[in-house]
Amino acid sequence: MNMQLQRFTVRYYLLIAVFIILTATLIYSPLHVSADVSQPSSDSFQTAVFTELETNLIDLGSDTYKDSSLSLARGESLSDLLQDTGISSLEAFDITDSLGSIIDMRRIQAGQIVNLRQTSGGRIQEVSLPVSFDRTVTARWSSHGWLSSEQLSDIFPVPTVVSARVESSLFQAAKDSGIPLSIMMEAIGLFSFEVDFQRDIQPGNNVVLLYEKLQNVDGENMAAGELLYAGMELDDRNVEAWRYERLDGTVEYYEESGDSVRKALLKTPVDGARISSGFGFRNIPALGFTGLHRGIDFAVRIGTPVMVAGDGEVIIAGWHKLYGYRVMVRHANQYDTMYAHFSRIATGILTGVRVEQGQVIGYSGNTGNSTGPHCHYEVHYYGKPVNPSTLKFPPGHKLEGDDMNLFTLERRALIAEFNLQ
Repeated sequence: MNMQLQRFTVRYYLLIAVFIILTATLIYSPLHVSADVSQPSSDSFQTAVFTELETNLIDLGSDTYKDSSLSLARGESLSDLLQDTGISSLEAFDITDSLGSIIDMRRIQAGQIVNLRQTSGGRIQEVSLPVSFDRTVTARWSSHGWLSSEQLSDIFPVPTVVSARVESSLFQAAKDSGIPLSIMMEAIGLFSFEVDFQRDIQPGNNVVLLYEKLQNVDGENMAAGELLYAGMELDDRNVEAWRYERLDGTVEYYEESGDSVRKALLKTPVDGARISSGFGFRNIPALGFTGLHRGIDFAVRIGTPVMVAGDGEVIIAGWHKLYGYRVMVRHANQYDTMYAHFSRIATGILTGVRVEQGQVIGYSGNTGNSTGPHCHYEVHYYGKPVNPSTLKFPPGHKLEGDDMNLFTLERRALIAEFNLQ
């Protein structure tokens, strides 16, 4: 009985103690503070706490990571570059394998910028490659391993008209006028079907181009887009090429008549050329006797780009003791073309590679049995050399019906908007 009374007494005092604590808590809680005392609300208090926490995290992040940029050397792979930073070959493989799910790693060339983000301890957390002006691919380390993604920038095409006065060559006129090289090379390729660059072009002739400038959201020029129109005012005629996408989705360049500008082969494969030696029997200084000069020699500066005359397959690309560095291309309908005395062959031009008309395949030089800087150009038909300057080819395509009507409307709209004529 005394034991039960003792237990009751203990419980009684415990209950009293709990009641006193709860009462004191309620009396002195913020809810009972006088309204005259300024206190932060619950929401503002939480906002202040999280803002301070977020600021600390940002500061911590900027102190934690280090950004750097590297560049791929000639013959170096991305895996080699990553291993040079100290990571293992296995992790380098994981990174390249992840990026390979988005881009073809074989197309990454020397000079490619590689951006790295590392922790203060030196561990790589992110690898990004700006593969083009509007596309970046990135591999990031996560709890699931290396994961890759791509970021595309918003780009807007802005049509732009520019004119150039020819004094020495189209190539030089473009450079002097600030025309992008890719746009001028496209125009030169189109003009090459109808223009003899030695005989037709005179100082003072004008070239007018309408092309797209690709700009970002800030209005900065990022790259050149499509060539929409190319026109040249010669002394005796005008030459024009209009870009048009046919109803079947094919994009081609056309004359006002609806005839395709492109023919089977170009009249000349190099811009700004003076014919220093024509086709036929003559004294050949490099050989020391009279014989058949199997092609045409274009006298141009060393390093001038040389374009392939038509679509085809490279069947020879290399050194020859007489021709120096040379390239031979097989075309349709039993035509072959050969280009010789290059200072160098363009990157990627190898035996078996397909090439497109107007593509640069090499650069003029003075190699082999050559008496001066020039490009030697030959055309073979059924294996026999023919005179390139006398070749005539019909247009590759002619617009008809709805395509012709739509092309005419689009051409007239461009003329009116940009005052092209």
